Amino acid sequence: MDTTHRLQVTSSPAGLLFECADGCGRRLVVDGRSGELTVIDRGDPFARHVGANGGVELQPVVISQA
Repeated sequence: MDTTHRLQVTSSPAGLLFECADGCGRRLVVDGRSGELTVIDRGDPFARHVGANGGVELQPVVISQA
């Protein structure tokens, strides 16, 4: 079963904080300088998390076997 959770974003001069709006606890940060993504809390590892703020969009990664 595919479950999609929405990420809410809070922006600051240091970067962007994305938090799951559907209550699973996922939190991640995008560094404002380097663009590096750091997962703070994993939340539901089986849910697809999507969210956007301006030019930054987070969406599920599709992995295929060659």
